[in-house]
Amino acid sequence: MVYKRAWAEISLSSLVHNLTVLCKFLPKNTDMMGIVKADAYGHGAVPVARAFVDAGVRHLGVAICEEGLELRMSGIDVPVLVMGFTPDQLLYEVVRHNLTQTVFSLAGASALAAQAVEAGKRVAVHIKIDTGMSRLGFLPNEKSVAQICEIASNPRLDITGIYTHFATSDALDNSFMFEQHERFMWMLSQLALRGVHIPIKHVSNSGAFSHIISRIGRDVPLGVTGGSCVREVSDISMKEIFHSQHTSGGYDRYLMDAVRVGIMLYGYPPSAEMIDVCAPLGLRPAMRLFSRVSMVKELDAGVGISYGHIYKTQQKSTIAVLPIGYADGYPRRLSHGGKVLVNGQFAPIAGAICMDQCMVDITGIQDVNPGDPVVMMGEPGICADNLAEIVGTISYEILCGVGKRVPRVYV
Repeated sequence: MVYKRAWAEISLSSLVHNLTVLCKFLPKNTDMMGIVKADAYGHGAVPVARAFVDAGVRHLGVAICEEGLELRMSGIDVPVLVMGFTPDQLLYEVVRHNLTQTVFSLAGASALAAQAVEAGKRVAVHIKIDTGMSRLGFLPNEKSVAQICEIASNPRLDITGIYTHFATSDALDNSFMFEQHERFMWMLSQLALRGVHIPIKHVSNSGAFSHIISRIGRDVPLGVTGGSCVREVSDISMKEIFHSQHTSGGYDRYLMDAVRVGIMLYGYPPSAEMIDVCAPLGLRPAMRLFSRVSMVKELDAGVGISYGHIYKTQQKSTIAVLPIGYADGYPRRLSHGGKVLVNGQFAPIAGAICMDQCMVDITGIQDVNPGDPVVMMGEPGICADNLAEIVGTISYEILCGVGKRVPRVYV
C-alpha cells in the first residue's frame, strides 16, 4: 500500500452484506431505496451507489441536487430522489439530468414545472407530507390536499411518489410513529377520493425498519427467505406498544412500496436505543479509520502532553504521535476517554487532540515503530457508536465527519 498518514478503509463487501440481510425482510413488492446522501454517510457516494446498484438496488436517495448530479456524472442512471430543498437556480439541472425532486409546496412545484416547460420535458416528483417532523412537507389538511391535486393536474409534473418521515422511530417508545402513519394514510385517502393515485408510497426509515424487522422476526414471516435472523425482542414496553397500537393488516403496512434505509446499510443501528434490536442482524460496519505512528518517544513521569497539559504522565511512559486530528474528523472531545488500537491492543488518547495530530499512551505495548498502522475507528470497542457515546453525539455525525483530506480506500 502507498504510504498514507490517515485513510478510511471502506468494505464494499460489508455494504452488500448489510443490504442483503435487510432485503431478506422485504416482500417482493417493496423496493429498497438506498440512501447515499452526505457522501454516502462519509463512505463515498459514487463507489457506494455503484455497489448498491450492482447488487440490485433500483432507487437511490440524496439530500441535495448536487449529490444527485454527482451520481449522474458518474453514469448512475437509476431513479435518484432529491429529498431536500433545491434552489430555483438548480431546478433546470434537476430536469436536465432526470432527477426526482421532492415537492413540498405549490410554489416549488410551479417553479419546477416552469423549468420543465423550458426544457420540453416532464419531470418526476415525490410529494412530501409533514406528519410530525415539522420540517419540509405539506401539512395534513384540506388545503394541502387541494394543492397536491393542483400539482397532479400539471402536465409537466409526474407524481411518482409520496412520503413522510418519522420523527421518533429510532426510539423504543414509538407511539408517535403510529400517529404519523395515521395522518399520512388520511392524506392518501383524501387524495384517492379526488382521483389522485400515486404509485410509490414510502414512510419507513432505518428506525421504522428496525421495528418492522423485530416484529417480523417474532411472528410475521412475510415470506422471508432463509429464515429470520433476529431474536425475540425482550423489551416489555415495546411489546405492549406493538400489541396496543398495532391494528389489523400487519406491520407490513409500514413497508408500503419502498423503504428508505440509510445508517443500517453502513452497519449501524439508527440509535443507541436500537442497538439490542439490531444486534442479531449481524450488520457489519463498513468503515475503518486508520492512521500511522509518526514518532515514538519515552517521557518521564509528570510530563504534560499537548495543549493545556490536560494529560500528564503518571509514570515513565511511552508515547506514540499520530498524524491525524480533528481537521480529519477525529473529534477533539475524544481527548477525554478516547482510545485506539495499536498492535491489537487498546491505547488511550494522551492529551488534547490537535488539529492535525494526536498522541496515545502505548506504555506496555511492545514493538511499536514509526510507520505502523493504528486503528482509530471501526473495530469492537471503538466503532462509531462507541466514539459517539464519548463525544455526546450519534454515529451518523461521527461517520459523516471523517474529513475530505482522508482518502477512502475500497476493499
